[in-house]
Amino acid sequence: MDFNDIADGFVLANLPGSPSELHGMLCGRICGGQGAEDDQLITLLAEMLDEAPERVEDLGDMLPQLYAYSREQICGDGFQFQPLLPDDDIELNQRLEALGDWCQGFLFGLGNSGLAGETDLAGDIADALRDLAAISQIGMLEEEDEEDEVSYTELVEYVRVAVLLVHAELSVPRGEQSRTLH
Repeated sequence: MDFNDIADGFVLANLPGSPSELHGMLCGRICGGQGAEDDQLITLLAEMLDEAPERVEDLGDMLPQLYAYSREQICGDGFQFQPLLPDDDIELNQRLEALGDWCQGFLFGLGNSGLAGETDLAGDIADALRDLAAISQIGMLEEEDEEDEVSYTELVEYVRVAVLLVHAELSVPRGEQSRTLH
């Protein structure tokens, strides 16, 4: 799946929102251990966009396909997962905004996955979620330079690894989380 394909779907369905935010929401839900049927996906996206479910249905098969793609990336054996973001030839500020949207969507999806607020998260996971919340508030740059590109690349890599860490931690059965292997 491609950022531009999803963006085109949003335009054709006349929906507000960001492909990155949608992908983040789906990934958050997956990391929270919740599956989603097609109807649930429509309801979740409608809630996130504050739109009527009928409007979201205009996306057609794109939504279940993106969910399956996201699940395969996160749950697969390899470390294939990448946040769905605009290509590197897009202006850096637009990519930063999309990264912030992705993190916001991820936190929304994770929160809607049924993860209880009082869930005891390991220190690394709690730190990663705080960092993702901070990234979701990322601002625009006044001037761009080569160092900003490098920083953006590092930030995307951090988000990628943080999501895989959250998924790995939350997918471990509760009784096994505290066991240490030697």
